[in-house]
Amino acid sequence: MEWLVGGGLVMIPLLICSVLALAVIIERAINLRRNKILKPEIIQTIMSIRTPDDIPLAISRCEVIAGPFSNLLKRILVNNHLSREEKFIDIQTAGRQETKILEKRLLILEVITAVAPLLGLLGTVLGLENIFGIISELGLGQAKAFSGGLAAAIRTTVFGLSIAIPTLIAYSYFNKKVDNFALEMEEYSLHILNKLYPPK
Repeated sequence: MEWLVGGGLVMIPLLICSVLALAVIIERAINLRRNKILKPEIIQTIMSIRTPDDIPLAISRCEVIAGPFSNLLKRILVNNHLSREEKFIDIQTAGRQETKILEKRLLILEVITAVAPLLGLLGTVLGLENIFGIISELGLGQAKAFSGGLAAAIRTTVFGLSIAIPTLIAYSYFNKKVDNFALEMEEYSLHILNKLYPPK
């Protein structure tokens, strides 16, 4: 605690960034699990569709099982008056909308990744300003005060980088995970499209 206090006021926003980043990482780790996104019940529903007569039952299942994947499946199963090309465009639009839902809160991690090192650098610059103020008053003879002030100034940069690096790793991991989910949902969507519009 003393180490954090020694970094000055800039440590406060850095602490807020660290708590916020940790909260988002935990939340995304829980909610971006495969079984929560690509729910087995929805996959079973997709596989059970054989003819247009199976569509009403599949739609009713999608209404019961909430989530981006079921929303996409429901979008595919309605508006059957559309042509295959129109339906394909509709699926792409719906897929982008559902992907945005999966990406929620990832922007927070991206911002923290950029802001934390800058806050750390700001704290270091402010600390160095204080050090030069001490030097101008006491001269260079106070080596202990100078080295102690320099160590305190560097703390914010160290803390800022220690927040930004794991946050960047988490952001990249979750972003890749969302891309993989989007790709799998697209593959299942095309599978249904081929069932609803069999090649002639």
